[in-house]
Amino acid sequence: MLIPAILKNSTTGYKNVTYNRSREKFVAQAQDDGRRVHLGYFETAEEAAVAYARSKYGRADAAKQLQPRAAPTADGLEAIRQAEREGLTLVTSGSTSGYKGVCYRPKERGTKKYKLEVTAEGKSLYLGWFATAEQAALFYARREAGRDTSDLTSPPPPPPTSAAEAVRQAKREGLTLTKSSGSNSGYRGVTFKPKERSSKKYELRVGSGGKQNFLGLFATAEEAALARARHLRDTAVRLLEPPPQQAPPQGAAGPSEASSYEEAEDGFDPADIAAAVSLAALRPAAFRERAEGGEAAGSRSGAGGGGVG
Repeated sequence: MLIPAILKNSTTGYKNVTYNRSREKFVAQAQDDGRRVHLGYFETAEEAAVAYARSKYGRADAAKQLQPRAAPTADGLEAIRQAEREGLTLVTSGSTSGYKGVCYRPKERGTKKYKLEVTAEGKSLYLGWFATAEQAALFYARREAGRDTSDLTSPPPPPPTSAAEAVRQAKREGLTLTKSSGSNSGYRGVTFKPKERSSKKYELRVGSGGKQNFLGLFATAEEAALARARHLRDTAVRLLEPPPQQAPPQGAAGPSEASSYEEAEDGFDPADIAAAVSLAALRPAAFRERAEGGEAAGSRSGAGGGGVG
């Protein structure tokens, strides 16, 4: 079994196989307790890779790759889900951790035993220690995608029922949780705040009047996304409600369609209004039923007042 290279800048594609320009041959070598062990020169990279694979070092590497890896922990599974929300791919490799740039150090003190190290401009760059291989791989994926990693850690796993229940509740209400690859939470308008002191670290904001208005903190990204979807639904209901019919003062002109529409918008972000209107167009019956319920109640109240007069 030929061992593939781990380093991205390998010119041969095989682990511990390099090309010696002075001899114009490929050389196989290994590391043994910090000491370099020379395994020979060869005409081709494949011959050198075979020599390394047959050595005790190569056999040890092959045995590690054939060992079944432990199933991800709860934190590791959440890191995988978080990567999916953000549209990222956790890059795998033949390393002991299973992920590119991530090395497992069982003798490291503390709970963080996965070291993330990458090669940049020919130099090894240390990026940190992580509790799981998946968290380290998520950090690496964010860095490769150009995301801000200054204070990004993998979000803690949500309570086992709250996130799933929010998704189910959205389906029951006929709502869509809008995802966003540009958000670190994976959902539009929702931001993960790892330094927030409370247990609710997902912040929800929506655009209104040219500003981003704070709507609350939530325990999971899904709960925040559900709150946003409900906000858009209620906005759509309000936009569908007919304006109250009031007789204009004598000699004054009635309100134009443009002014009535501007008042109905109430300064909401155009993108949110468009989403709300689209939502109403997709489910007109449910939204109109909700809007007309309020109108009917108003009519009954008006009728009762007329009887008294």
